[in-house]
Amino acid sequence: MEFHEYTLYCKLDKILKERNISVLKLSKEIGHRRTTIMELIHNTNMDKKKISAELIMKLCLYFEVSPNDLFEVRRKI
Repeated sequence: MEFHEYTLYCKLDKILKERNISVLKLSKEIGHRRTTIMELIHNTNMDKKKISAELIMKLCLYFEVSPNDLFEVRRKI
C-alpha cells in the first residue's frame, strides 16, 4: 500500500451545513480559533496538519458524533 496516495479528509463542512451552524458560532462555543476551523472545513494542507486530540474531542462532543463521523481516509485525486 502506498500511504502517500491517501489523505485524511475532514467532513466538518458537511456537518456545519446540515446543522446550519456558522464557523463563528462554532469557534466561540468550543473556544477554538476560527482559522483552524476554516482549514478543516476546506481540508487545507491535511497531509501536513497536526490536529490536536483536544480539538477532535471538542468537535465530537459538540456535534455528538464519533471521530469516524468527522474524518475519513480518501485516495488523493
